[in-house]
Amino acid sequence: MGILALATAGSSGPPEGPVAPAQHVEASAPAQGTASYSASDLLLFSVQLDGTTISEALTAYGDPADPLLPLGELSRLLEIPLDIDVANGIASGRVGEGQRPITIDLKSGQALIGGKVVALIPPDSLITETDIYLRASLIAKLLPLRITSVADEMILTLEATEKLPLQAQRERLARMAGLAGAPEQQDDALRVATPYRWASAPSFDFTTELGYNSEGGTSGGRAVTRFEGRVAADLLQTGFSAWLATDDQGKPSSARVAFTRRSEEGRLLGSLGGTSASAGDVFTPPQVIGARSLGGAGFVFSSSRFDEASVFQRINLRGELPIGYDAELYVNDILRSAQRGSTAQGRYEFNDIPLVRGRNALRVVLYGPRGERLERTRVINVGGGQLAAGKTTVDLGVVAQDRTLIDLSDANLSGFSKGKGDLRATFNIAHGISEHMTVAAGLSRFTDFGGTAHTMGSLGTRTSLMGLAVQADLASDFGKGRAVSLGLAGRIKGISFLGRHVEYGGGFADEANTLFDPGRAMRRYSEVVFDLAVPLPGSLGLPVSGRFDRAEFSDGGQTLSARARTTANVGQTLLAIGADYSRRTQGSFSDTRINANLGAMRLIDYKWQLRATADFRLKPGTRLETLGFAADRAIGERYSLRLGATRNFSGHDTALQAGFTARLPMATATFGGDWSTSQNRWRVGVQLNFGIARDPLKGRYRMTPPGPANGASAALLAFIDANANGTRDAGEEAVPGVVIQGGGLKTVTDAKGRAFVTGLGDGTMTTLRADVSGADTMFVAPPPQNITFAARAGNVAQIAYPMVPTSELVARIRFRGREGALSGLSAVKLRLVSTKGVVVQGMTEFDGTAVFDEVKPGRYALEIDPEQAIRLGMHLKEPVFVTVGADGRSIDASGEVAFNQPTQMVSR
Repeated sequence: MGILALATAGSSGPPEGPVAPAQHVEASAPAQGTASYSASDLLLFSVQLDGTTISEALTAYGDPADPLLPLGELSRLLEIPLDIDVANGIASGRVGEGQRPITIDLKSGQALIGGKVVALIPPDSLITETDIYLRASLIAKLLPLRITSVADEMILTLEATEKLPLQAQRERLARMAGLAGAPEQQDDALRVATPYRWASAPSFDFTTELGYNSEGGTSGGRAVTRFEGRVAADLLQTGFSAWLATDDQGKPSSARVAFTRRSEEGRLLGSLGGTSASAGDVFTPPQVIGARSLGGAGFVFSSSRFDEASVFQRINLRGELPIGYDAELYVNDILRSAQRGSTAQGRYEFNDIPLVRGRNALRVVLYGPRGERLERTRVINVGGGQLAAGKTTVDLGVVAQDRTLIDLSDANLSGFSKGKGDLRATFNIAHGISEHMTVAAGLSRFTDFGGTAHTMGSLGTRTSLMGLAVQADLASDFGKGRAVSLGLAGRIKGISFLGRHVEYGGGFADEANTLFDPGRAMRRYSEVVFDLAVPLPGSLGLPVSGRFDRAEFSDGGQTLSARARTTANVGQTLLAIGADYSRRTQGSFSDTRINANLGAMRLIDYKWQLRATADFRLKPGTRLETLGFAADRAIGERYSLRLGATRNFSGHDTALQAGFTARLPMATATFGGDWSTSQNRWRVGVQLNFGIARDPLKGRYRMTPPGPANGASAALLAFIDANANGTRDAGEEAVPGVVIQGGGLKTVTDAKGRAFVTGLGDGTMTTLRADVSGADTMFVAPPPQNITFAARAGNVAQIAYPMVPTSELVARIRFRGREGALSGLSAVKLRLVSTKGVVVQGMTEFDGTAVFDEVKPGRYALEIDPEQAIRLGMHLKEPVFVTVGADGRSIDASGEVAFNQPTQMVSR
């Protein structure tokens, strides 16, 4: 068969020939420090695990022998729980049977995996709009995998070095084949707007406990009735939240109320800026010198970024903590602090956390009484406090310290006995003079926990010297009190450090100092904080975090403290090790204490979760203080068992705990109890946890698993969008079987195409993932698989997920020869243009046909590429229009080409 092509008379270069259509993926502009690849570098691999194909088309880039693989897609295939934050180049989660924590941060150029540091070299990574790509050899270091690439056959063979979640649940394997979509499906995320509203339907979380306590009543025992409730909603264009808890007799004992509004873009007050504002029960911003952060009824405002902090200023982390939960804080995978059991205020609080310069990964892990484990990872870029030239930030807070808006208790929030209800006001302002110089000032009025009122001001600079961040401050209490502070921070030979020294005079009260004593005037204070990775044989580095504080007082006394923390993996067990030293002298009095603690966590076969803790006293005397153990056993998908024991050697008491939990479709119910063996005191009861939220798809309230008032929820509707207008109209079919993943949970759209997901976090961008591979759909174009929106407690995001029917359109372009016969014309660039101006490109093959796949319903114009038409002097004799219906039938369209000038026919 003769193949015809066109060349204009006098044109240079070879004539345009037939070009077969190719799959096309356009990588977005890579982030700084990552490799750059184009669509021509695209690879498609078949992926095999244990001899079974789990993906027919995994996208990759670069060298087929060691390609760049999509970390998010690969982790989903293997059901490894990794959260991928493409916008910031961060992946975090836990891997392996030992549930080793992992944080991959492309901007900092390193990964933390189970206490080890892995360097990320720029050519080893790539960021696209929807995923983070890492080189296969690097992924093998981070995940429990061996990866072999058969470049000739484009096959990736995976071998697990330890059991994967996918292998632990073999029945899922059949559904995994073909889970990854073709490259054209890897579109940008579907972004759903969640603006603040004047009023929205509130969401609720409830915990109710009914039981019996063997002591406390007049007859030796008493009934227990305990309640905790949260409510959240939009109100007056802000996020409203409230919390109420009772004591064991059902009497209200604590309450909180807050209105909060955030702006990720920093436009809270329009052109005036602002990132967050809150009123109600809030916390004041801390100061480098002067007032510490403390809670109370009042208001706060900030224009500082959420993900940035100064290395010279400690941070505070606070969040909701339901009844019976424990909280642990990991900084760069090192356990820094822990909070056992819920507090009277129903939240965890980690205060005065020092960070090192650079990127810091903060991970808060919540352990529930029924074996739950919730994790929230936040990456903070810690600098020297310098701002861009011309930029100004303001932080302001005014509260009645230690007093809640609804005061139900005489107890102070901070635990201190004096100053409750006194005014506490702090104001911080910083301005970038130049790229290398920032000036800062602060004012504060507060009552310290000794009951003394203070009014203070400070002025300082933030700059750099030989690569080190430098901060200098002068402060005065507008009387005789004064302070001078100098700090240095940086990284030298792999050691990140912060050093700071403060000189005091005139009885200056620096409450922000961790060794502050209101009864003793300070003379000077020094601190050193450091992080490093200690090289060990066979290890990539053992992370060690240390802190040293020294204070001198005017009475000649001294206080010295030091602490060290590390995290290590021994076998499949994650160990957290810490040691603390303190020495206090005052006159003839001297006290020295040395303590150590050890924590261990292990996951066995993804069914048993084992945790153990031990606290030691090394001086004065050497003894084991406490020893604790907890075991959680998952029994199928719905049930779990918890056993626990704690021995207090100082009090000669052993506490035993047991509980059985049923995860009902709309709640969790636990029957359990505890027993103190030495005191013969026992407690037994039933606890019910559930949520209530309004489902906009059903138009009514529904019971949900716990979470709608603690975080955001989403109601998704999947349907066939026959007219491609983005909304469901009468007669359009629902799509059941679409799997929605988010917040560590998974749900499936029902027969009416509806799915409801809750517990999606608060105050951050969250991502859902929709998997249509299990749905009974063919010849449809779904929206992007990733769905993102701003998560806000109590808010229910309504998500339309339209699947548009598609058809195949075959366009035939012909040319009439001298004898009048029509022949196919190859290499003609075509455009299919919708009425909305959407353009799809195509090119005719050797027989003059061009195939457009997945064409959505609508009316289209078939055109020749304008540039080619001008260059070759050709046009369609008659306009070609085609209407594509929603029935999925193949459509034919044809057009005849005419030329503006004589052309030369070239036969090949």
